[in-house]
Amino acid sequence: MTNFHPKTSTSSPSRVAVDKFVRVDVVFWCTLIILGSFGASVSAQESPYPIALSTPQIRSVQLHPIGVDIAPAFAPLNGGRLELAFDDFSPNQRQLEIRWKHCTFDWFDSPDLDPADYISGFTTGSFETIDASFNTKAAYTHYRSSFPNDLMQFTLSGNYIVEVYDVDQPEIPLIQRRFTLYETEVSVEARALESTMIRDKRTHQEIDFTVKHGESSYPLYDAYDALQCVILQNGRWESAIGGIEPQFVRGSEVVFNPTDHQSFPGGNSWRFADLKSLQFAALGIKKITEGGAFWHVYLEEDEPRTFDFHQARRDIDGQFTIANDRQENTTGSDYVQVHFRLNAFEPLPGKDIYIFGGISAWDFKPTHRLIWNETNRQYEATLLLKQGYYNYLYLTRDASALGKSDPKSLEKYPGDVEDLEGSHSRADNVYQVIAYYWDISGYDRVIGFQPIRFGVNP
Repeated sequence: MTNFHPKTSTSSPSRVAVDKFVRVDVVFWCTLIILGSFGASVSAQESPYPIALSTPQIRSVQLHPIGVDIAPAFAPLNGGRLELAFDDFSPNQRQLEIRWKHCTFDWFDSPDLDPADYISGFTTGSFETIDASFNTKAAYTHYRSSFPNDLMQFTLSGNYIVEVYDVDQPEIPLIQRRFTLYETEVSVEARALESTMIRDKRTHQEIDFTVKHGESSYPLYDAYDALQCVILQNGRWESAIGGIEPQFVRGSEVVFNPTDHQSFPGGNSWRFADLKSLQFAALGIKKITEGGAFWHVYLEEDEPRTFDFHQARRDIDGQFTIANDRQENTTGSDYVQVHFRLNAFEPLPGKDIYIFGGISAWDFKPTHRLIWNETNRQYEATLLLKQGYYNYLYLTRDASALGKSDPKSLEKYPGDVEDLEGSHSRADNVYQVIAYYWDISGYDRVIGFQPIRFGVNP
């Protein structure tokens, strides 16, 4: 599994390199490129934005297209809208606001853009809905807002960070989440198939795709450098594959056929935790008890699936949704202590085990790491979760990577699904292909986007 390729990766180091690839033999454009590179080096950003950030008092962060809370955060530039929602456990209601930042394809600040360049209207926003929890053991304040809206519109496609901050401490972000706005200047035709590598044929999946610009008013003058394509599995940025070289350029078509290390483990069907009811034990729940501060939900003991045959079942692609069976979902859903247990004969030497998915914000959080219980011969973890329905998997990672989620660490120590879940080339996954192009205006423009589910046409 590879992350973004170093040749394309201003302090985004990518943009210093990519400035070289706008090969237009005009002195004006050469001058513009040099100035852009100089500006990038002056305002160097040491590392890309994290996959997800939230402070301990912030819980249940969701960012998704409006009306589809189990979809990843991708939306068309024209007509698309996203919704951000979360709970704040701070004892005092804070005045929180939102701001947005445009990024390069590899999640550094776009070096040549100011907020006024990519936002029409107000460059910060307030929350449309602020409600206190009702009739729950846990007291929290629920915040919700959608964008773009009547007060602001995005004018450029690309990668974005949405950031929530307290107006009394604007320099400290409380939440950071990634999202992508796309255009359809080119068409992306993609197909998902079993790996063509013999050794991976039963365990991995690959995505072949073609970027077509024949009928577009947006010609691709430099398909080998200016065009950057990224593939995600289930919207996961931690395992995104970038730096993909075109296999060949054929007229108005740029053909990509990534293989070998640029394929994905198919993984397995997602496990689930149904926490909607606190009165009745749903499938997979062993018992429910009421504590002083929280309810406690004990899940049935999980078993490793390393060598099991693949059993397909419906899931929500690793996401989660908030719901309960008695009250309004957003403010009437309580927080519960959920107890996970994974049986094992012996602890895995040199590896940590994580509860992974939307439940962990697609990151390897130390709070989601399981601890070996020698007496019970189990790995155990307890998470504070809001009532709802959650997908999750058990992923392993090198123990020396504990607390490290930067791109270099993720590339050196990726999460491994095969150790405990097995990996199957017929597993159900949805992929996203994103085509970026370094626009002469000085930013990574998303000129094409295509989702595709394995074995099913989008």
